[in-house]
Parts: sequence; structure tokens; C-alpha cells
Amino acid sequence: MKTTILLKSTMAHPYFSVACAMCMLFILPRYGCVATMVGCATMLSAYVATFPDSFRGRSGSLTLARYLVAAMWAAAAIVTVLSLLGELQD
Repeated sequence: MKTTILLKSTMAHPYFSVACAMCMLFILPRYGCVATMVGCATMLSAYVATFPDSFRGRSGSLTLARYLVAAMWAAAAIVTVLSLLGELQD
């Protein structure tokens, strides 16, 4: 009898995706732009790590998905720095 819930089966459930989308739209913006950017980058990283076959190109490469994750984290870092410098208002 399996009593543990695997991350992959949890993330594959449609209610989990809906809950994440609602969190990104309604909860995280209350805490500012940094929380929203880091939350989006975290979810994208988790989905690419959990379901790599969904993000593979025609040749089977994950290069574009990795570039997308890196760009998302770079954008989160830029937003964080700009927010700490006071250039962005929440």
C-alpha cells in the first residue's frame, strides 16, 4: 500500500494547476512584484524538472526549456534588484 504522494502525480493533477494559477493571479501580487516573479520562476522550474518530455523540442533537446527557465530566473533577479533599489513600486 502506497501512502506517499509523489510530486509528479500531484503536479499532474488538474486541480494543482488551477490552484497554482489562482495563487499567481490573486495571492502573490498582494506581496509585490518580487513574490510574483519568483513564484512564476519557481513554478516553471518545477514543471520543467518534473515533466521534461512536455518541454522537449523536435530533436529531443531541453535546451530551449533551459534557456526559458534561465531567462525567467534572470528576470526575477532583475526585478528583485530594481525593487530593492527603489526603482519599482509595488
